[in-house]
Amino acid sequence: MIPAGARRTVVPLRVRFGETDAMGVANNAAYLSWFEVGRVEYLRELGHSYADVHAGGMDMVVVEAHAEYRRALRFDERFAVECACTSVRGASFTFSYEIVRAGELACRGSTRHACVNRATMRPVRVPAWLAEAVSLEAPT
Repeated sequence: MIPAGARRTVVPLRVRFGETDAMGVANNAAYLSWFEVGRVEYLRELGHSYADVHAGGMDMVVVEAHAEYRRALRFDERFAVECACTSVRGASFTFSYEIVRAGELACRGSTRHACVNRATMRPVRVPAWLAEAVSLEAPT
């Protein structure tokens, strides 16, 4: 769940045919891709594209993913990915997501990431700009 007051990125999308199963329902794995779309846009809105982070020698690897499916999405339906970075701790951070269709929650989930040096794959601290953005947005 995204806490009230958290900086939230909203990305409008539509279910593509290739993201559905034989019944025209969005495949469970598609939701993880949609989470990624929201996460990458969130970083871009903070002024740090993932391409820039990657080029700077850091990767933000997914170490845990969770999804709670509430309502099925079908081919060609419009929906929005809403996401926020909800926790930063040492070398890891967590994003929370809500997939919303016409004001109705279709899925909620989270991903936890580890920041690693690309060359060594050793943990490194979460970038200060991300930690600062999350601490500034924390509800009081």
